[in-house]
Amino acid sequence: MSPLRALLAPASIAIIGASADFRKVNGRPFKHLVDKGYAGRIYPVNPKYDMLEGIKCYPDVASIGAPVDLAIVAVPAKQVARILRDLAACKTRAVIVFSSGFAEVGGEGAALEAEVRAIARETGMRLCGPNCLGLVNAFEHVIATFGQYADGATPAGPVGFVTQSGAFGTAIAALARRRGLGLGYFVNTGNEADVTFAQVMQEVIADPRIKVGAGYIEG
Repeated sequence: MSPLRALLAPASIAIIGASADFRKVNGRPFKHLVDKGYAGRIYPVNPKYDMLEGIKCYPDVASIGAPVDLAIVAVPAKQVARILRDLAACKTRAVIVFSSGFAEVGGEGAALEAEVRAIARETGMRLCGPNCLGLVNAFEHVIATFGQYADGATPAGPVGFVTQSGAFGTAIAALARRRGLGLGYFVNTGNEADVTFAQVMQEVIADPRIKVGAGYIEG
């Protein structure tokens, strides 16, 4: 499996900083994965818990002791680089970084983004984000997002939608659902420190179940 396929169609997902409060950014993706029938392995990681919804919770990434295709990172920006190094040491293939506070705020945030970009490039681990909503692969029930779109039905359909803007993307996804148009993929690339719009779109439209690719790019 290529790292980009591991991002879009992972066989295992770790949620770093998973929360038992399913209203929070770090609790919502775990709950969606469980409720919407993701068939792969789910590894919540948070030393505060032993179990979440009947699933073992791990104190750190190294404790998982099994391959992780995709990790979802929902921790403060200053902790992200350390988490990425831990994930890379465990041979994690891809990561989604929800965290904001990077290049979009300038200054120190831009330096933090440069650091996470360097880690991704040095290790070969593909990184979506930071400052992104994550993604939905409706075919395999990969609900790796905290976005509002995942709160409703997420039926698979022949359209792959990739967007840099989370807010605009969520609005378009909701409109597509109201019109009965299923999105096979909904991907928000955020700041694109590593994975770009073009790379994701190429991978999405390579899926034979996708007949139309749609996207939104900002200058």
